Amino acid sequence: MGECGDLKLESKEVDEQIKELDVKITELVQKIEAKRERRCFILWANITQPFVDKVYDELRTKYTNIDGKLDVIIDSAGGDINAAYNIASLFQKYGNSELTFFIPRWAKSAATLIACSGETILMTPVGELGPLDPQITQINPAEERIEKFSPVHISTTFEMIRNEFASGNKDFAEGLLKRLQFPLTLGSFAKAIEISEQYLTKVLKERMGKTGKLVQEPSKIARCLSREYTDHGFCINLNEARSIGLNADELDGELLDLVWDIYTNYKLREKLKRDKRSESLGKLISSLPPEVLDKLRKTAELPESTGVINDED
Repeated sequence: MGECGDLKLESKEVDEQIKELDVKITELVQKIEAKRERRCFILWANITQPFVDKVYDELRTKYTNIDGKLDVIIDSAGGDINAAYNIASLFQKYGNSELTFFIPRWAKSAATLIACSGETILMTPVGELGPLDPQITQINPAEERIEKFSPVHISTTFEMIRNEFASGNKDFAEGLLKRLQFPLTLGSFAKAIEISEQYLTKVLKERMGKTGKLVQEPSKIARCLSREYTDHGFCINLNEARSIGLNADELDGELLDLVWDIYTNYKLREKLKRDKRSESLGKLISSLPPEVLDKLRKTAELPESTGVINDED
């Protein structure tokens, strides 16, 4: 069989494996729904504005007449904070009686905002939340390079400059000042952190704050998650989540096994889909004429090898 025929066969086999995993995941979700006597929603994606539409379409078509009780299994690296607030509000609307979030592995950044919109967060021993300080990607025109930073770093930078002035290193301090962004731009970046803080305060007050189980006021928790962690990737595990005042508990027993099985099957499903796309792309590139490949390498700076390296989980 030719290369195209082999590709179709391999693609068909991968499609069958993905279908089998879909069946397993559905069965596991149904077991959770039977055990918890409520519907369960899986959120496995980066948070974007188009994703808001997908969540809404699924909720309004498949989650009607649920008596206001909803569980959400969430695994996400985060994304757009405005979209996250919209999704959090949607979950509060449909789970208006009881809303619980399960964190098998991570709900970082903007996904943490969503996870905080219910009454309770249930986490595995390796589950993580994350700080909400926005991550800003900006082109530095002076050096023609892309910079990524948090508004939290602005105050740290000014403190460093003040210390240099105080230490008598005037030339160095002035050099740092000249490299800073336009003051109004810096002000807008600093203001961005208040958006996360306001959103989180609102969702906490709406549900978790009404349980009487918060150790801290919603505004204090929101400030902590938005401003007080030095690194955006900080691991906020169960103990850390409790220490800052969130109503978080540990998943255990059969429920832990079911949620973790959903996570591992979903992870394998996504890896199969990525591998399928990568393999198809690699074979397509390899089949191109040499002159086309040379042109691609020059325009896209492709390496000499046309193989595609898959992400390792």
